[in-house]
Amino acid sequence: MSLQLNVPFAEKDAAKSKGAMWDPATKIWYLPEDRYERLPEVEQWIPAPNTPIILPTELTVAQADRPCWKCQHPNQVIAVGSYYFYEKDINERDETVWLEQSFFTLFQQVSALSDNLQHFLKDHYPHYRYGYSHTTQTSYWCNHCVSCQSIQGDWFLFDEADSVFNPTSPAAAAHILLKKFQFKYAPLIDAGYSYGDHLRLITEFATQNTTT
Repeated sequence: MSLQLNVPFAEKDAAKSKGAMWDPATKIWYLPEDRYERLPEVEQWIPAPNTPIILPTELTVAQADRPCWKCQHPNQVIAVGSYYFYEKDINERDETVWLEQSFFTLFQQVSALSDNLQHFLKDHYPHYRYGYSHTTQTSYWCNHCVSCQSIQGDWFLFDEADSVFNPTSPAAAAHILLKKFQFKYAPLIDAGYSYGDHLRLITEFATQNTTT
């Protein structure tokens, strides 16, 4: 995967010296994944500075059906997922590092997304959008009912045992569809994530389709 960079013309030589490359077809600067050890050097040009997680260019989206908690209207709910990703952290010397996390997870409590991921969600999943939750008194990217527009809160989708994205059996996990979409440049996200047997069940028993 490659990470798009926003490099002003006056800083192009500096960016090139730090591993950035120029795509003449799209007229975009980018950092190839095989140079991600240089992420701290190009951090000033990352287009979404408040998104400390870099996802693969092959994005995974988990889909499932669940009735609205308020009006009981049938809904499709989604979660952005990944089989591996890079996460910004600070080491013991107070230096910025980007750690490769090599496990499958679904992201929740999503507070920020890069522009390319926002546009993708608007086109493919318009009912997954930024909203304010009166329950948590916070704003985040979340599922909304297609009928009454009520937020389908992350707690009820991810955290309750046997909720739609927290299956406790192979049969429950089999109701989830994992779809893959190809991006030209890596999307970025600021979100929480979890570990656990429910994610293993999803990777083993969820239905999977080919890349779109």
